[in-house]
Amino acid sequence: MADVMKKQPKMKKKEPLAGKIIECVILILLFALFVLPFYYMIISSFKSTIEALANPPIWWPEKFLWHNFIDAWNEANFPKYGWNSIVISSAVVVTCLVCSVPCAFAFGRMEFKFKKPLWCIILSDMMVPVQCVFLPIFILFSDLGWLNTYGSMILLFTYSGSTIFFIRNAFMQVNNEVLEAARLDGASELTVMYRVTFPMVKPVVVTMALMAFLRRWNDYFWNLSLTTNDRVRTLPFAIKILNAATDGTLPRWEVTMAGATMLMAPMLIAYIFANKQIKNAFVYSGIK
Repeated sequence: MADVMKKQPKMKKKEPLAGKIIECVILILLFALFVLPFYYMIISSFKSTIEALANPPIWWPEKFLWHNFIDAWNEANFPKYGWNSIVISSAVVVTCLVCSVPCAFAFGRMEFKFKKPLWCIILSDMMVPVQCVFLPIFILFSDLGWLNTYGSMILLFTYSGSTIFFIRNAFMQVNNEVLEAARLDGASELTVMYRVTFPMVKPVVVTMALMAFLRRWNDYFWNLSLTTNDRVRTLPFAIKILNAATDGTLPRWEVTMAGATMLMAPMLIAYIFANKQIKNAFVYSGIK
Protein backbone atom coordinates (compact mmCIF):
# COMPACT_ATOMS: atom_id res chain seq x y z
CA MET A 1 0.00 0.00 0.00
CA ALA A 2 2.86 2.33 0.85
CA ASP A 3 4.49 1.59 -2.53
CA VAL A 4 1.26 2.43 -4.36
CA MET A 5 1.01 5.74 -2.52
CA LYS A 6 4.60 6.63 -3.45
CA LYS A 7 3.96 5.99 -7.15
CA GLN A 8 0.97 8.29 -7.30
CA PRO A 9 1.88 11.71 -8.80
CA LYS A 10 1.76 14.61 -6.41
CA MET A 11 -1.05 17.06 -7.00
CA LYS A 12 0.18 20.57 -7.78
CA LYS A 13 -1.19 23.24 -5.54
CA LYS A 14 -3.31 25.70 -7.43
CA GLU A 15 -2.28 29.30 -7.11
CA PRO A 16 -4.96 31.29 -5.28
CA LEU A 17 -7.12 33.49 -7.49
CA ALA A 18 -6.42 36.51 -5.30
CA GLY A 19 -2.68 36.07 -5.89
CA LYS A 20 -3.16 36.00 -9.66
CA ILE A 21 -5.30 39.12 -9.55
CA ILE A 22 -2.72 40.99 -7.45
CA GLU A 23 0.04 39.89 -9.82
CA CYS A 24 -1.91 41.10 -12.86
CA VAL A 25 -2.68 44.44 -11.20
CA ILE A 26 0.99 44.99 -10.34
CA LEU A 27 2.08 44.13 -13.90
CA ILE A 28 -0.52 46.50 -15.37
CA LEU A 29 0.62 49.32 -13.07
CA LEU A 30 4.28 48.76 -13.94
CA PHE A 31 3.43 48.67 -17.65
CA ALA A 32 1.45 51.90 -17.33
CA LEU A 33 4.27 53.63 -15.42
CA PHE A 34 6.71 52.65 -18.15
CA VAL A 35 4.54 53.40 -21.20
CA LEU A 36 2.63 56.48 -19.99
CA PRO A 37 5.57 58.95 -20.22
CA PHE A 38 6.34 57.80 -23.78
CA TYR A 39 2.69 58.08 -24.76
CA TYR A 40 2.43 61.57 -23.29
CA MET A 41 5.60 62.69 -25.08
CA ILE A 42 4.42 61.38 -28.46
CA ILE A 43 0.84 62.65 -28.16
CA SER A 44 2.03 66.06 -26.91
CA SER A 45 4.15 66.48 -30.04
CA PHE A 46 0.89 66.81 -32.02
CA LYS A 47 -0.80 69.34 -29.71
CA SER A 48 -1.19 73.06 -29.92
CA THR A 49 0.69 75.29 -27.47
CA ILE A 50 -2.39 75.78 -25.28
CA GLU A 51 -3.08 72.03 -25.16
CA ALA A 52 0.55 71.25 -24.31
CA LEU A 53 0.44 73.67 -21.36
CA ALA A 54 -3.01 72.66 -20.14
CA ASN A 55 -3.45 71.60 -16.52
CA PRO A 56 -4.79 68.97 -15.97
CA PRO A 57 -3.08 67.37 -18.98
CA ILE A 58 -4.97 66.74 -22.22
CA TRP A 59 -4.46 63.12 -23.28
CA TRP A 60 -5.78 63.45 -26.82
CA PRO A 61 -5.42 66.60 -28.96
CA GLU A 62 -8.38 68.14 -30.69
CA LYS A 63 -6.37 68.31 -33.92
CA PHE A 64 -3.08 66.64 -34.86
CA LEU A 65 -0.53 69.34 -35.79
CA TRP A 66 2.20 67.78 -37.92
CA HIS A 67 4.00 71.06 -38.45
CA ASN A 68 5.41 70.76 -34.90
CA PHE A 69 7.93 68.27 -36.28
CA ILE A 70 8.90 70.65 -39.08
CA ASP A 71 9.35 73.47 -36.55
CA ALA A 72 11.52 71.24 -34.33
CA TRP A 73 13.56 70.11 -37.34
CA ASN A 74 14.29 73.67 -38.42
CA GLU A 75 14.66 75.43 -35.06
CA ALA A 76 17.11 72.88 -33.62
CA ASN A 77 19.08 72.38 -36.86
CA PHE A 78 18.41 68.64 -36.80
CA PRO A 79 20.39 67.87 -40.00
CA LYS A 80 23.64 69.16 -38.47
CA TYR A 81 23.25 67.62 -35.02
CA GLY A 82 21.73 64.44 -36.47
CA TRP A 83 24.72 63.93 -38.75
CA ASN A 84 27.07 64.32 -35.79
CA SER A 85 25.03 61.78 -33.81
CA ILE A 86 25.11 59.25 -36.66
CA VAL A 87 28.86 59.61 -37.25
CA ILE A 88 29.86 59.47 -33.59
CA SER A 89 27.44 56.71 -32.52
CA SER A 90 28.26 54.48 -35.50
CA ALA A 91 32.00 54.97 -35.15
CA VAL A 92 31.87 54.23 -31.41
CA VAL A 93 29.98 50.97 -32.04
CA VAL A 94 32.58 49.79 -34.58
CA THR A 95 35.67 50.79 -32.59
CA CYS A 96 34.21 49.53 -29.31
CA LEU A 97 33.49 46.07 -30.73
CA VAL A 98 36.87 45.86 -32.48
CA CYS A 99 38.49 46.53 -29.09
CA SER A 100 36.10 44.65 -26.80
CA VAL A 101 35.61 41.32 -28.62
CA PRO A 102 39.34 40.30 -28.72
CA CYS A 103 39.82 41.61 -25.19
CA ALA A 104 36.81 39.65 -23.91
CA PHE A 105 37.99 36.48 -25.68
CA ALA A 106 41.46 36.83 -24.14
CA PHE A 107 40.08 37.25 -20.62
CA GLY A 108 37.50 34.52 -21.08
CA ARG A 109 39.33 31.75 -22.96
CA MET A 110 43.08 32.39 -22.73
CA GLU A 111 45.75 32.36 -20.07
CA PHE A 112 48.40 35.08 -19.91
CA LYS A 113 50.55 36.94 -17.42
CA PHE A 114 48.84 39.46 -15.11
CA LYS A 115 45.42 38.27 -16.23
CA LYS A 116 43.77 38.53 -12.81
CA PRO A 117 45.20 41.97 -11.88
CA LEU A 118 44.20 43.39 -15.26
CA TRP A 119 40.70 41.95 -14.90
CA CYS A 120 40.43 43.54 -11.44
CA ILE A 121 41.36 46.89 -12.99
CA ILE A 122 38.55 46.54 -15.56
CA LEU A 123 36.04 45.66 -12.85
CA SER A 124 37.23 48.57 -10.72
CA ASP A 125 36.90 50.95 -13.67
CA MET A 126 33.22 50.00 -14.01
CA MET A 127 32.64 51.26 -10.46
CA VAL A 128 34.15 54.73 -10.97
CA PRO A 129 31.58 57.44 -11.84
CA VAL A 130 32.43 59.43 -14.96
CA GLN A 131 32.04 62.65 -12.98
CA CYS A 132 35.23 61.73 -11.11
CA VAL A 133 37.39 61.57 -14.24
CA PHE A 134 35.90 64.05 -16.70
CA LEU A 135 38.14 66.95 -15.55
CA PRO A 136 41.47 65.11 -16.13
CA ILE A 137 40.13 63.88 -19.48
CA PHE A 138 39.11 67.41 -20.44
CA ILE A 139 42.57 68.76 -19.54
CA LEU A 140 44.28 65.93 -21.47
CA PHE A 141 42.26 66.46 -24.64
CA SER A 142 42.67 70.23 -24.29
CA ASP A 143 46.46 69.86 -24.15
CA LEU A 144 46.34 67.59 -27.21
CA GLY A 145 44.14 70.06 -29.07
CA TRP A 146 41.38 67.47 -29.46
CA LEU A 147 38.46 69.42 -28.04
CA ASN A 148 35.59 69.95 -30.48
CA THR A 149 36.73 67.05 -32.68
CA TYR A 150 35.22 63.74 -33.70
CA GLY A 151 38.40 62.05 -32.44
CA SER A 152 37.80 62.97 -28.81
CA MET A 153 34.11 61.99 -28.96
CA ILE A 154 34.97 58.59 -30.47
CA LEU A 155 38.32 57.60 -28.95
CA LEU A 156 37.13 58.07 -25.37
CA PHE A 157 34.45 55.38 -25.81
CA THR A 158 36.51 52.85 -27.75
CA TYR A 159 37.13 51.12 -24.43
CA SER A 160 34.07 49.94 -22.49
CA GLY A 161 34.52 47.84 -19.37
CA SER A 162 30.86 46.78 -19.27
CA THR A 163 30.96 45.61 -22.91
CA ILE A 164 34.09 43.55 -22.24
CA PHE A 165 32.52 42.11 -19.10
CA PHE A 166 29.33 40.84 -20.75
CA ILE A 167 31.00 39.51 -23.91
CA ARG A 168 33.64 37.79 -21.78
CA ASN A 169 30.90 36.02 -19.81
CA ALA A 170 29.38 34.85 -23.10
CA PHE A 171 32.72 33.48 -24.30
CA MET A 172 33.17 31.61 -21.02
CA GLN A 173 29.95 29.67 -21.64
CA VAL A 174 31.22 28.16 -24.90
CA ASN A 175 31.99 24.45 -24.47
CA ASN A 176 35.71 23.72 -24.07
CA GLU A 177 35.44 20.73 -26.40
CA VAL A 178 34.53 23.00 -29.30
CA LEU A 179 37.62 25.14 -28.77
CA GLU A 180 39.93 22.14 -28.32
CA ALA A 181 38.62 20.49 -31.49
CA ALA A 182 39.31 23.66 -33.48
CA ARG A 183 42.82 23.97 -32.05
CA LEU A 184 43.58 20.31 -32.82
CA ASP A 185 42.62 21.02 -36.43
CA GLY A 186 45.34 23.67 -36.51
CA ALA A 187 43.15 26.75 -36.12
CA SER A 188 44.86 29.86 -34.76
CA GLU A 189 43.43 31.79 -31.83
CA LEU A 190 42.04 34.42 -34.19
CA THR A 191 40.30 31.71 -36.20
CA VAL A 192 38.93 30.13 -33.03
CA MET A 193 37.64 33.50 -31.88
CA TYR A 194 36.01 34.79 -35.08
CA ARG A 195 34.96 31.62 -36.91
CA VAL A 196 34.22 29.19 -34.08
CA THR A 197 33.12 31.09 -30.97
CA PHE A 198 31.93 34.40 -32.39
CA PRO A 199 28.80 32.95 -34.07
CA MET A 200 27.86 31.41 -30.71
CA VAL A 201 28.07 34.71 -28.83
CA LYS A 202 26.72 36.87 -31.66
CA PRO A 203 23.43 37.68 -29.85
CA VAL A 204 25.35 39.09 -26.89
CA VAL A 205 27.66 41.08 -29.17
CA VAL A 206 24.69 42.56 -31.05
CA THR A 207 23.06 43.48 -27.74
CA MET A 208 26.21 45.20 -26.52
CA ALA A 209 26.53 47.02 -29.85
CA LEU A 210 22.99 48.32 -29.44
CA MET A 211 23.72 49.40 -25.88
CA ALA A 212 26.85 51.26 -27.01
CA PHE A 213 24.85 52.96 -29.75
CA LEU A 214 22.10 54.03 -27.34
CA ARG A 215 24.59 55.38 -24.79
CA ARG A 216 26.23 57.62 -27.37
CA TRP A 217 22.99 58.59 -29.09
CA ASN A 218 21.51 59.78 -25.77
CA ASP A 219 24.72 61.23 -24.34
CA TYR A 220 24.51 64.80 -23.11
CA PHE A 221 27.16 64.90 -20.41
CA TRP A 222 30.16 64.41 -22.70
CA ASN A 223 28.56 66.71 -25.27
CA LEU A 224 29.31 69.55 -22.90
CA SER A 225 32.47 68.14 -21.29
CA LEU A 226 34.49 67.71 -24.49
CA THR A 227 33.14 70.60 -26.55
CA THR A 228 33.15 74.38 -26.33
CA ASN A 229 31.13 75.04 -29.48
CA ASP A 230 28.48 73.33 -31.62
CA ARG A 231 30.84 71.81 -34.19
CA VAL A 232 30.54 68.15 -33.09
CA ARG A 233 27.67 68.31 -30.62
CA THR A 234 24.87 65.81 -31.09
CA LEU A 235 21.06 65.63 -30.95
CA PRO A 236 20.60 65.73 -27.13
CA PHE A 237 22.08 69.24 -27.28
CA ALA A 238 19.55 70.11 -30.00
CA ILE A 239 16.72 69.16 -27.64
CA LYS A 240 18.14 71.62 -25.11
CA ILE A 241 17.91 74.33 -27.76
CA LEU A 242 14.24 73.52 -28.27
CA ASN A 243 13.56 74.17 -24.57
CA ALA A 244 13.99 77.86 -25.35
CA ALA A 245 11.43 77.80 -28.19
CA THR A 246 8.54 80.22 -27.63
CA ASP A 247 5.71 81.76 -29.62
CA GLY A 248 6.58 85.14 -28.16
CA THR A 249 4.98 84.70 -24.76
CA LEU A 250 4.41 80.99 -24.10
CA PRO A 251 6.96 78.16 -24.19
CA ARG A 252 6.31 75.76 -27.06
CA TRP A 253 6.55 72.46 -25.21
CA GLU A 254 4.90 70.68 -28.15
CA VAL A 255 7.94 71.51 -30.30
CA THR A 256 10.28 70.14 -27.62
CA MET A 257 8.18 66.96 -27.44
CA ALA A 258 8.32 66.64 -31.23
CA GLY A 259 12.11 66.91 -31.10
CA ALA A 260 12.31 64.32 -28.32
CA THR A 261 10.08 61.99 -30.36
CA MET A 262 12.38 62.31 -33.37
CA LEU A 263 15.36 61.68 -31.10
CA MET A 264 13.76 58.48 -29.81
CA ALA A 265 12.66 57.15 -33.23
CA PRO A 266 16.07 55.75 -34.38
CA MET A 267 16.50 53.96 -31.04
CA LEU A 268 13.09 52.34 -31.40
CA ILE A 269 13.88 51.27 -34.97
CA ALA A 270 17.25 49.83 -33.88
CA TYR A 271 15.56 47.87 -31.10
CA ILE A 272 12.94 46.46 -33.50
CA PHE A 273 15.64 45.16 -35.86
CA ALA A 274 17.78 43.77 -33.01
CA ASN A 275 14.85 42.44 -30.96
CA LYS A 276 15.47 38.79 -31.84
CA GLN A 277 19.19 39.01 -31.07
CA ILE A 278 18.50 40.68 -27.73
CA LYS A 279 16.08 37.94 -26.70
CA ASN A 280 18.60 35.28 -27.77
CA ALA A 281 21.29 37.04 -25.73
CA PHE A 282 19.21 36.81 -22.54
CA VAL A 283 18.32 33.19 -23.25
CA TYR A 284 21.93 32.31 -23.98
CA SER A 285 23.22 34.06 -20.88
CA GLY A 286 20.94 31.87 -18.79
CA ILE A 287 22.43 28.63 -20.17
CA LYS A 288 25.26 27.25 -18.08
